[in-house]
Amino acid sequence: MRLLPILLLVVVSASAGQGCAGQDRTTRAAELAAMNSSDDAQCRAKGAPDSPAYVECRKAVAQKRTQAVVQEQKRRDFDRVLGNGTGGFDENY
Repeated sequence: MRLLPILLLVVVSASAGQGCAGQDRTTRAAELAAMNSSDDAQCRAKGAPDSPAYVECRKAVAQKRTQAVVQEQKRRDFDRVLGNGTGGFDENY
């Protein structure tokens, strides 16, 4: 008899935790859908979705986005190494 309340508590706790993670996934899915729609609209001017020009356009757009993400990560890493910038020379060190 005690097993049922314990199991119920575990299930409720797990589902509550996944609810928060689900919000992140929902937000990410919405962002991806918006990017996909934007990329599609940009590349439809090049040709039909199955045409070689469209496929090449989508590859180029994806490659540019990947490069932008890498550059942003490098910038963040650089800022992190510098401690979010230098405030000038500190004579106390």
